[in-house]
Amino acid sequence: MNGELSRKVLKDVSRSFYLSLRFLPKGFRAPTSVGYLLARASDTIADAGELGVEERRDLLAGFVEFVSQGKCFEMPKVGGLPEGEQVLMSRLGDCLAALEKLPDWQQDSVRKVVGIITAGQCWDLDRFAGEGVVCLESDDELRTYTYQVAGCVGEFWTEIGVGNGRDFALASEDEMMRWGQAYGRSLQLINILRDVPADQKNGRCYLPGAGTREQLLWERQRWIKEAREGLDQAERYARSLNGKRMRFGTILPAMIGRKTLDRLEVVSWEDWEAGVKISRKEVYGMMAKAVRFAVS
Repeated sequence: MNGELSRKVLKDVSRSFYLSLRFLPKGFRAPTSVGYLLARASDTIADAGELGVEERRDLLAGFVEFVSQGKCFEMPKVGGLPEGEQVLMSRLGDCLAALEKLPDWQQDSVRKVVGIITAGQCWDLDRFAGEGVVCLESDDELRTYTYQVAGCVGEFWTEIGVGNGRDFALASEDEMMRWGQAYGRSLQLINILRDVPADQKNGRCYLPGAGTREQLLWERQRWIKEAREGLDQAERYARSLNGKRMRFGTILPAMIGRKTLDRLEVVSWEDWEAGVKISRKEVYGMMAKAVRFAVS
């Protein structure tokens, strides 16, 4: 992948992913960078609140055709986008060119995972299209959604690793697929838990059956427990990987996730509303722990 594109765009849209990516083996960087940027672009489209639901849905459909068939795609002007996302949307042509330089099997993997993610985003737009605060009704709805927008990424990661033809992991491919899916779902669940108060203000509640503040605080603990179980499987995934660089790059997001869950578990409603964040200093400290994990 074009080095300038990777450094400029990736660093601006995701500091934690960029930090992890720098330490991955060369065969992983190009497909995972392209896949991440395209998935982040679809996320930008889905979250473009200035546009109506139908327009965003049509744009997502056009974006899938852009990625899968190379058809023309143009994002309309949307105010309020962070600078990194503005740059990303202006460089989609470069992202597609980078995709088309990958080996055919990697292109297929990227297009498949982007298709699953955009299907989840379209479902999300439709599901929360009602008036007032719309709440998910079942645990299965939430688990399916977290698979579509993130669990499939763990499968994609494993597919790229196995396909590279190296000794990817000590565990079986089936185990790595299962643990990788749980890892991705857990990271998405952490994002959802972190954003509950903001999402509620925007008319959506991902925690099933939780309409009141008291119910949200109660349900938060239940889903924190599930997210922790997913991170346990993430650690199994990372420990099974061959190569120190792979173990480092894979465990770091899980460490950041655990720290976020620790904060969420005890935070008051007021502090939850203010936002739960991990400082750059803390991330650097976790990088040191990730190094020790990788060499152990």
